Amino acid sequence: MKKIITMLLALTMLLTVAAVPALADGEKVLNAAYIADISTMDVALTTNDYIVALNVFDRLYEVKVQPDGSTEIVPSLAESYEVSEDGLTYTFKLVEGVTFSNGNPLTASDVKYTFERLLTIPEGVNYDIALEFAGAEDLLNGDVDTLDSLAVNGDYEISMTLAAPNAGFVAELTSPAMSIVDEETCESVSGFGVDPADTIGSGPYIISEWAVNDHLTFTRNENYWGEQPDVDTCILHIVPDAGTQNLMFQSGELDIVDLDNLDASIIESTYQTIYADSIVSGPRVGVTFITMNENNEFLSDVNVRKAVQMAIDRQGIVDAFFAGNAHVENGMIAGGVWGHNDDLTPITYDPEGAKELLAKAGYEEGEITFEFSYDNSSGTTKQSIVQKIVQDLAAVGINAEFKSYEYSAWLDFRRTEEMPMFLGTWTMDFNDPANVLGTFFSPSTAGRSMNYANTAIAERVDAAKSIMDDDERMAEYQALEEAIVVEDAAVVPLYEEMHMYAIGERVESFIPHWAGYTDFYIRDVVMK
Repeated sequence: MKKIITMLLALTMLLTVAAVPALADGEKVLNAAYIADISTMDVALTTNDYIVALNVFDRLYEVKVQPDGSTEIVPSLAESYEVSEDGLTYTFKLVEGVTFSNGNPLTASDVKYTFERLLTIPEGVNYDIALEFAGAEDLLNGDVDTLDSLAVNGDYEISMTLAAPNAGFVAELTSPAMSIVDEETCESVSGFGVDPADTIGSGPYIISEWAVNDHLTFTRNENYWGEQPDVDTCILHIVPDAGTQNLMFQSGELDIVDLDNLDASIIESTYQTIYADSIVSGPRVGVTFITMNENNEFLSDVNVRKAVQMAIDRQGIVDAFFAGNAHVENGMIAGGVWGHNDDLTPITYDPEGAKELLAKAGYEEGEITFEFSYDNSSGTTKQSIVQKIVQDLAAVGINAEFKSYEYSAWLDFRRTEEMPMFLGTWTMDFNDPANVLGTFFSPSTAGRSMNYANTAIAERVDAAKSIMDDDERMAEYQALEEAIVVEDAAVVPLYEEMHMYAIGERVESFIPHWAGYTDFYIRDVVMK
């Protein structure tokens, strides 16, 4: 009876999903699904909803996945750039003849406006990279009206002067947050990012319809300046139930299904068997890790932190929860990131060694107690992993007390800098070690309850961005990673996942996002 009721509920949910449109005159329609709707189409207001940014907008440079799986930074709206000898000023020559989807020409003035807007838009959240421009703090605080460090040298050339040299600046410009907007549209409409008609970009698609909590429809941009994509229309259905998505894919109503949303048992029993030839995967270029707050009375001791590292059976976690679709990582610079170090000193699983370190620190079994805070929006798999970690720590005499929070409350607690420990995942925004080491271990980083105490290393993390020689900079980042993870045991790297999809019979090929985002480039789908 329970099985019948479950099937009826699933069928009922299927009836609420927008119907798959009929193909007309050879039109190629791609059907995909998301668990939750986006909150905005304005990338300046979100750090999560990138599906629109990737497909409706362009950036000066992009990351392209090569046939061998490696990545390369390639020109997009900028065709070339030059850097001054002091590493402070980047001068970009733009591609001529690019228009936004409304026909407005894209010029250097739009680029300047875009980056200034990141610093001035109310409720904006994507201004970190823009803060690197000289004078950015003055604009952010309202002390000036414009950035002199962004110099428009004509319609198709712009110079950008940074407050400090940054060898990874071009990599940063590939981030979705750096999507270029149309100044005229943003200044003349009230619904930018809300109304599809007013959300104007230069990318290969426009949003022709946004039915909130039902679907988003992407339609080919006929004014697109680049090579036209294969897919004419993409309907992104909002289907909150992963089981329903599974049924929709198997019935042919979805052309792509994100296996991240499905239970590992279903993936192993169904997709890795029946649909094994239809699975497409790419790495989630980032690491899942455990933080340790060095302001905590126990975790301030490096021997305790090293004991935590040694107590956790990381390979056991990968084997138990990922069915071969993840691998252990020893550092924070993940595989697929420029600067990844295969020779980083590994963390060994050694419960007895962990007990010896705790004794060396002067603690008897059961004396160490702190909270392991869990964000309950992370899903059941992550919760099970946290509970397994709690068990591993208990086995060496550390009481990590599991406590679950709603996401907003969890975030508020983390910002207090008092959260002792949590499980996190950092997927790269751009392909440079600064994106992860700078985010977590720079002296200017706050709000993540880590409180990394080694100020000398933290200052070197900031200084590494200014090293213009690539070989020298890579060597420094690898040395910093060794100091942070191995010597200081400031964090426990766990694993890097593979992001798997299944593609339907109408899809010829699909390339997942280079960094493993759920968001993807529709242009990277080819239909049969």
